[in-house]
Amino acid sequence: MSPRDPAGPGQFLPQSAALPPRDPAAPLRVLQVDPSLFTAPYDAALSAGLAAAGVDTAWATRALRHGEEADLNPADQALVCYRRSDGPNRRKGRRVELVMGQLFKGCEHALDLRRIGRCARQGGFDLVHFQWAIMPVFDGPAMRRIARHCPVVLTVHDVTPFNGAGVSVLQRHGFDALFAAADHLIVHTPGARASLIARGADPDAISVIAHGPLALRRSPRPVVDKAAGRWRIVLFGRLQSYKGVDVLIEALGLLPPALRDRLEVVVAGDPLIDLAPLLRRAADLGLAAPLLQVVRGRLDEQAMADLLGSADGFVFPYRAIEASGVLFLVAGLQRWVIASDLGAFAEVIGRDGSMGQLVMPGDAADLARALAQGIGRRPERGAHVPGWDEIGVQTAAIYRQVLARRKGRA
Repeated sequence: MSPRDPAGPGQFLPQSAALPPRDPAAPLRVLQVDPSLFTAPYDAALSAGLAAAGVDTAWATRALRHGEEADLNPADQALVCYRRSDGPNRRKGRRVELVMGQLFKGCEHALDLRRIGRCARQGGFDLVHFQWAIMPVFDGPAMRRIARHCPVVLTVHDVTPFNGAGVSVLQRHGFDALFAAADHLIVHTPGARASLIARGADPDAISVIAHGPLALRRSPRPVVDKAAGRWRIVLFGRLQSYKGVDVLIEALGLLPPALRDRLEVVVAGDPLIDLAPLLRRAADLGLAAPLLQVVRGRLDEQAMADLLGSADGFVFPYRAIEASGVLFLVAGLQRWVIASDLGAFAEVIGRDGSMGQLVMPGDAADLARALAQGIGRRPERGAHVPGWDEIGVQTAAIYRQVLARRKGRA
């Protein structure tokens, strides 16, 4: 791991500190950047895969919030982002307080990017890998500054920033300019690669590496709250506009009473949108428990495992997505999956009807048909996804190719 300042965790030695000479035979050392810790389970799994491939990783991320459990090894956190605005200091309360908190966090993000740049230089890293670009208007220039000293790789998890969710202009503006700021781009599907090429990215600087499987931390306990005789379908995760909860509600409204009586649909997760209009629409359509149940709030690890383990099937009526962490979390549970014909859903589920059914994004009637046809269905196969050791080898190969190209240009 890289040198830290004994005066405080996650703080690197000042710029004047001398570093030991780089051993050419040492493993590659890569600084991974996920400031908001958007994909902690993915980050941890990637770290393990890279370690197996001979790559030493350290992370620039925020601290854990109250109630969160660590996915990454705390010893691998090289730099703590948002020290005053997130983690245990995350603001909650009235809207005006939240807005002020977001503005402060934006300022802290710009300062953290400077710290990440210093960390990359002083920590003896061979390469910096941005997993997420939170504010492209700041991230792009930071990547270019870092690239003067060492190569930069960017994983584009979503080809549409935040999957079209309502975010500030600072989180959208300059997104496509990131493609040229990085030495190399990684995406999860061939469709994402084609999308970036169509938007001006260099085809030779884009690689496709699939998302790997994710595992539940807890074993599901026996179901105690499942409605008798009903087929339980679960939509799980942070509830945002692109996830199509409204489409699911409209689809349920199209089902005849006989089919409604055979279903139990659970929508669960931390709401990042106003659910009141959706619940009013559900009431207008006559959708109530046990047919439709909405569980608001973040579930702890055991509650999440219990809910997912209790499901007979999963539904993903998303409007936009490339790779869904929830999909790769439930893919190993051997349940029927209904999902929009997008990104990794199409890649993993396929079109042969052996694992699930794809539907047109935003089409409530198509979703209603799939829900009706999916009652009682069990998958005939598991998900075909690469393991993390394979992903680690593929990612390490990209790192070495990028470093070789940079060396060849020197």
